[in-house]
Amino acid sequence: MAVSTDPAPQEPTEPDYPPVPSLISMIHHGKLRVRAVGLPGGFSLDIYHRLMALSWKALGALFIGLFLMFNLVFAELYMVDQTGLATSHDVLKMPVFWRDFFFSVHTVATIGYGNVYPVSLWANVVVVVEITLGLIYFALSTGIAFARFSRPTARFVFSHRAVVRDVDGVPTFMLRAANQRHNVVYSAQAQLTVLVDADVAGVRMRRFIDLPLVRKSNPVFALTWTIMHPIIDDSPLRRWLDGDKESLGEEIVVILSGVDEVSGQVIHDRWNYVPEDVHRDARFVDIVSSTPDGTRTVDYSRFHDVLGGQNIV
Repeated sequence: MAVSTDPAPQEPTEPDYPPVPSLISMIHHGKLRVRAVGLPGGFSLDIYHRLMALSWKALGALFIGLFLMFNLVFAELYMVDQTGLATSHDVLKMPVFWRDFFFSVHTVATIGYGNVYPVSLWANVVVVVEITLGLIYFALSTGIAFARFSRPTARFVFSHRAVVRDVDGVPTFMLRAANQRHNVVYSAQAQLTVLVDADVAGVRMRRFIDLPLVRKSNPVFALTWTIMHPIIDDSPLRRWLDGDKESLGEEIVVILSGVDEVSGQVIHDRWNYVPEDVHRDARFVDIVSSTPDGTRTVDYSRFHDVLGGQNIV
């Protein structure tokens, strides 16, 4: 009898998925840290969003760099026909390239001093192209700058540390927020969410669990606000107090929003806390006081300070 030499069929196995990274690496003190891989090529051309996300220093440097590069390119184009530009007088005897560069700046800025002017067909064509592109450049840069100035921003500050202390016999998670502008923010809303990695039906998933607050709204948020969550038996933060090692990969995200009385627009800001940021049996340093004439003062030099207690991890 012939014996089969074919290998025995193997049972299909589950693919070996990479582990889900710790949530601590995703958000760090309000800043999202994510690197995207495999996005379509066109997504990287999201120019408007990238310009709006730049800092003012980076945006200003970009605009200045593009303006100089723009004029350097057109200076080279004017040099194709070195007799295409005429001068009414040539006192400084500057090199032809720099004469063309400064003429380009005068042209795109519509200054037109008149000491240099185009006389050939090539030079006039380059002038038309430069003015057309220059108008588009200034329109776009002005639009971006206006959008940045008109965008509503919040000047909220969150304590870098959070505390847990007993309130009426219940351990309570507390963080401190303040409105640095000290204007009125109407209908301010606070939302506290804990981000956890959990196995759901055998699948590793990220879950967002809202934490109930003692008070989630503030009708007139002008000074400071202590946001509190009671850690009762079914609170997800109970594991933080019990020293559960799995809780080290969790974090709390706080979102604060409201209507600014000056602009009439909704403003918002966010921050996050990991177990290393939380101190047990501690309290915040008092920073609000009053002067003899009744003026409230807020000492921001001690805004993040806590008294007593120790880290919960």
